[in-house]
Amino acid sequence: MANPNVGMMYPVFAPLTTHTDGSMPTYGTGVVIQEARNATITRTYNDNPLYGDDRIVDDDNGLTSLSISFEPTGLSDSDRKLLLGEEDYGTSGVSGQWVSDNETPWGGFGYIRKMRLNGVKSFEAWITLKVKFQEQSMATSTKEGSISWGTPTLNGNAAGLYVDETDKLRFELHKTFSSISAAKAWLNAMLNVSTN
Repeated sequence: MANPNVGMMYPVFAPLTTHTDGSMPTYGTGVVIQEARNATITRTYNDNPLYGDDRIVDDDNGLTSLSISFEPTGLSDSDRKLLLGEEDYGTSGVSGQWVSDNETPWGGFGYIRKMRLNGVKSFEAWITLKVKFQEQSMATSTKEGSISWGTPTLNGNAAGLYVDETDKLRFELHKTFSSISAAKAWLNAMLNVSTN
């Protein structure tokens, strides 16, 4: 049975405010980050077999890191403050928004993957619990005839969290819904996104 990914929508980010081992993180007010174009999740796993008697008897192949490349349709000034830690500046008649050597903030990042299982749509809501984004490059070009759409790419590295009584580091959480409204409601609740 085919179950391909046929779309992406509703990217949301919420600043991580607190986390205590053994519980889920607490987030500040989350927002929808423009519209989604694509996201690529790259997971790195251990490759560490234990050999005995000329064969593999155990293997440490757990997840060790996770990175995200995310492309929205654009970033507003408020998006840049939330995701990238930029700051307002207004002194002596000079105003603007600083890009500086500040660390970017930790937050939770979620989005919806539209799936198509044998012609029937479903909606997978995905959340990365703790991630920091950076805009590592910015390309701008002149218009030569028709518009060349310039959209940003944000790169992020995630950190695992202990969120329950196990000793397992949790990186992502996902849930499948039959409607987009249910998937959005779950993301909104998990990442403290206002529906107003």
